[in-house]
Amino acid sequence: MKTPFMDRIPRRQFLAGSLATTLAASTATTAVPAPAARPKAQIAITLDLEMSRHYPRRGITEWDYQKGNLDAATKKYALEAGQLVKRQGGLLHYFCVGRVLEQPDISWLQQLSQLGHPIGNHTYDHVNLKATTPAMAQYRFKRSPWLVKGMTVPEILRENIRLTTIALKERAKIDVNGFRTPGGFRDALDGRADLQQLLLQQKFSWVSSKYPRHAYGEPKQEPAEEVYQSIVDAQQQAQPYRYPTGLIEIPMSPISDVGA
Repeated sequence: MKTPFMDRIPRRQFLAGSLATTLAASTATTAVPAPAARPKAQIAITLDLEMSRHYPRRGITEWDYQKGNLDAATKKYALEAGQLVKRQGGLLHYFCVGRVLEQPDISWLQQLSQLGHPIGNHTYDHVNLKATTPAMAQYRFKRSPWLVKGMTVPEILRENIRLTTIALKERAKIDVNGFRTPGGFRDALDGRADLQQLLLQQKFSWVSSKYPRHAYGEPKQEPAEEVYQSIVDAQQQAQPYRYPTGLIEIPMSPISDVGA
């Protein structure tokens, strides 16, 4: 029996429309898996609170002897960097040289801590953990050897680390968070169980000591493509790992600001 509706719509058109409706209904009720979320990169921004040679201009090497004597421009930069990162919802991990705490005003450092930025230990005098003599540990001790007279290198290192933790707590009311070696080593603390144990004894569970080798190019010249590729390749050597002693290594990621 034909209905007025069927009279107006040809049979073939009706069947085609019915099939399309059925398919649409089937599609609507079939669960379509959501695309997998892309993993997010874990990026740590770090800044060592010290003074570097040749800053603010080439030829100035006195900072080798006064690593913690931060000038006004450096402190302003450190504070504004922390404020900027915080506004973007991140944190900046600072590593502080103990002599910074000798300055009359450390309110900028306390502000960084109050913003939630972690502050790590960078030794008191920016000493070289792989030094074999007191003079090699820091330029200051070569100029003023009486400061460490009668002390062995391990004793110098231990005291430099211990005093920084104490200074941060007593002067700035900051609990130290992590340890970074002054200077980076391409072989990190591999094979140096003595240094690993030294840090563990100072209550550090992790260290940032490794800086992978990579090409730099020529100063004041645009880096070649090979330099960029070398930096990218070096990232494979900048992955965290655990030493046999249990101490965790969190390498620095090239390229550093000084290197750049």
